[in-house]
Amino acid sequence: MHALAARDSTPRDPQVKRRALEKLTGGRNILFIAESASRILGFAMATDCTQPGAARTAHLTLLAVDPESQSQGLGKSLLTRITNSLAIGQFAEATLRVLAENPTARRIYESTGWQPTEYGIFDDSGRPFIRYVLSLKEPIS
Repeated sequence: MHALAARDSTPRDPQVKRRALEKLTGGRNILFIAESASRILGFAMATDCTQPGAARTAHLTLLAVDPESQSQGLGKSLLTRITNSLAIGQFAEATLRVLAENPTARRIYESTGWQPTEYGIFDDSGRPFIRYVLSLKEPIS
């Protein structure tokens, strides 16, 4: 929640926390957590969203790094770990949506092979997003 509030220059929002907790406690999730001895530094979570009869697909629902731990490669490391896990788990592709106004995240996604595919507006915030897709033929290095 601290990372989202810092990114958006807003106070911590109880509704955002509620939605994040719903995602974290839902089924069909793949979760990686980076932590120190005393606190969580960041995490990445994907959800299996495979449709019946279709190739396995996952959606990267959350990727967050504590502001004090940013710019140290942790976000890219978490992204690589989760996409490798998805590839090993035989997912064919992964998708994500990122705020259009978040160039730092977009650079990380694009540098690891994610391709922008469409633009839209988040229902909950009304903010513009870019949807990305990554083909998961093999693990990312």
